[in-house]
Amino acid sequence: MSTFDKNWRTIPTTHGLAMLGLLAAYFLIMRFVGLGHVYWLRALNILFVYFVLRSALRTYRQRSQASYYEDFSDYFRIAVRTAFVGIGLFSVFLAIYLDQLDTTFMQEILTEENISPYLTAVSAAVLIFIEGMTSALACGYILIQVMKARTVEKPLEGRKDLHKETHS
Repeated sequence: MSTFDKNWRTIPTTHGLAMLGLLAAYFLIMRFVGLGHVYWLRALNILFVYFVLRSALRTYRQRSQASYYEDFSDYFRIAVRTAFVGIGLFSVFLAIYLDQLDTTFMQEILTEENISPYLTAVSAAVLIFIEGMTSALACGYILIQVMKARTVEKPLEGRKDLHKETHS
């Protein structure tokens, strides 16, 4: 088994489960504190996604010694799979929670938000999955670019350094 195959299985799974734990804990805390209807607070979910994806990419970098430049697709696949595991499982958790554990919350969403009279727990979870994956893909791409930028050499300082560099 190649290094990428081993990392492809372990890193996204462990980090995706950590993402699931963070997102579920945050959701439940907000729900039990009474802030479940303050929807702008879910924008903080991007922080969980950011830090988990960052950790997954750093772990992959340490374990594989891959280059950000030559192995961009490997990094992006690690980020996508990590997000898919974390956000996919969170969407399943949310569908079960809204359908079985807290049906009154689903009714409150239907009455207060006026999204659609046909909104179900599953369709709400699918919307959360689409929203989460979209933000995670953007976050993963940006993270890889930021991590890549840190590997670029620093510019030459001063005219003497430039002269030495061009004549050597």
